[in-house]
Amino acid sequence: MLVICRLDGRLHDREGFDCGEPSLNLYLHTLATQHLRTGIAATHVLADDKAPSCIFGYYSMSAAQMSLDELSVSDRRRLPRYPVPAARLARLAVSVQKQGHGLGEALLQDAVTRCLSLREELGIHALLVDALNERAAGFYRQYGFRNCATSAMTLYLPLGRG
Repeated sequence: MLVICRLDGRLHDREGFDCGEPSLNLYLHTLATQHLRTGIAATHVLADDKAPSCIFGYYSMSAAQMSLDELSVSDRRRLPRYPVPAARLARLAVSVQKQGHGLGEALLQDAVTRCLSLREELGIHALLVDALNERAAGFYRQYGFRNCATSAMTLYLPLGRG
């Protein structure tokens, strides 16, 4: 059974992960546990509970904020004139061997679910992502992410209105 859990540097084989994108591999191999320890970002991994050391995919999230100007005009309604609280999906990757099997969607769904849960406790208006390239941006757009007004490669997903 596949499970998504917080990265554990003692359990998960970070060096064995390869998604085909060097910058995403390097982050998991060298920075993810350090960022978790220092409170910079939290990384969650997708693994099989029968072989938990093998990472099939991961995502990393951190706190963020958005300027009101980054939102579309229709999304600005009823919002205060100061920075809007958000979460940032800093990275999302699936191993080369597991790409094309819906695992990216499962990781994204888990990230959104976490944000919705946090929204009740902390206040998060949107989930931000900086797409690595246009292909990645297209992936996020198919799930409802919208382009920020200030950058075509930064997208956001509104997390509902109260």
